[in-house]
Amino acid sequence: MVACAMRQSFPLFALLLLVSACTTMPANDECAANAFCSARRAEPRALADARGLAERKGDVLTIHPTATPAFRFTDHTAACEAHDVKACDSYALMASNSAAHALVVQQFLYEGSAFFLIDTVTGRQTQLFGMPAFSPDGRKFLVAPFDLEHDTGPNHLEIWRRDGDGAVLEWAHTFQQAHDEDPDLPEAYQTQLISWQGRRLRLQFSTIDGRKWRGTLTDTPAGWQLEAKSPPGLFAQR
Repeated sequence: MVACAMRQSFPLFALLLLVSACTTMPANDECAANAFCSARRAEPRALADARGLAERKGDVLTIHPTATPAFRFTDHTAACEAHDVKACDSYALMASNSAAHALVVQQFLYEGSAFFLIDTVTGRQTQLFGMPAFSPDGRKFLVAPFDLEHDTGPNHLEIWRRDGDGAVLEWAHTFQQAHDEDPDLPEAYQTQLISWQGRRLRLQFSTIDGRKWRGTLTDTPAGWQLEAKSPPGLFAQR
């Protein structure tokens, strides 16, 4: 599962033109290269996993918490087509995690995006800067906000934990820390979760030029410990 934030590489109004083709094109088509179009093509699977907690009718995604009234996320496609930057947005259900008692909705803006963790009982929303990757028990999740086009806020890695019907930030690793720990890095790296076993996460890191290496993030008695330094010689000295 990719933990990095997924943002469209073109403004949303342009990607809306691709949505109608998302269900008919092959998996390696232009739609698959766009976060919004790809998300909407994959949404039926997430809706099925939600088992009635979410439904889509046209431009409206409705969330049905079990203990509170339903609420809606409505696409504003006309605003996007009119290049109304402030009003343009669209939504996709990205995931349903029964262990975490949560749904994940991504909001695609004219440029960039945001994520919302939604409690399936109360409907409470917690905004995130990237797609959460959950622990097997659903109690914690990894967020890696950085992608190739944007870096959101000071953090490029975060661990959150579910807290009641919300979530709280438990640990964060900043861009500045990444640079200080590995001065050879030519740029910030993207992060992919390989596995989450007990207190240890196995991660893969990559840069825009395709160089990759692996590391770990471990929950120790002293706190979360990240091992992410690139192998010697992987990058030329700057």
